Amino acid sequence: MLLSSCPLWKMLVFISLAVLLADFTEIGAFASPSECKSATIDDMNETLEKYSECFREMIAKGEKASINFLVWTLQETLDLLRPVQEKFCKQLPPCPLPLAPRNGGLVCVTIDNTQYCKPMCNEHYDFQFLRRSRLYEVCGNATGFSWTTQLVGGKALAVCNPSEMAVSGAASAYFPTNSTCLRTLAFTQTQTEQLNIFLKELGERGIDISNHDEEADCIICGY
Repeated sequence: MLLSSCPLWKMLVFISLAVLLADFTEIGAFASPSECKSATIDDMNETLEKYSECFREMIAKGEKASINFLVWTLQETLDLLRPVQEKFCKQLPPCPLPLAPRNGGLVCVTIDNTQYCKPMCNEHYDFQFLRRSRLYEVCGNATGFSWTTQLVGGKALAVCNPSEMAVSGAASAYFPTNSTCLRTLAFTQTQTEQLNIFLKELGERGIDISNHDEEADCIICGY
């Protein structure tokens, strides 16, 4: 599923909200319709930031009913967020929407009506197949608007499996230590860093990036 370069939430503080909601069901503290009408995602993020440091303590004190409600609330909310986030990525037609690897993601740019996506794995994960010299996959007129991929199906571009060693991909094909695809999306600076690294790599491989469509820049995280 997609997570665009315009993130709606930070995973840690979002989970904290779910814990709070679990407790609020017992005291009837849900927001009223009028409160919901005036609320924004920024309001939610500010509130969540306040409680993010308390997350572990909240979980440790949670009882069975609260934990069960937490899981349900989290899943229900993610189901609402993910379709919205899909709209933030400008897909090159008629290329199919690429599937990001679970436990990793894709850094994608569009240049001269060709889409380039670089698979990346999170820390403690590595690619299923050796791809040190295969930095990215391509979709465009030259490929018949299908993805160049090692995997069957045509949409999945890579698989990230659990591994203590990251050796199958290029050095830049892994999210930084103590980071993940989702964490990268939480901050504009880290998104820009990964996109710029990829553009530089494309330029070093002889691809003219002067016609780079910045509006199509996108980082996609897998689930």
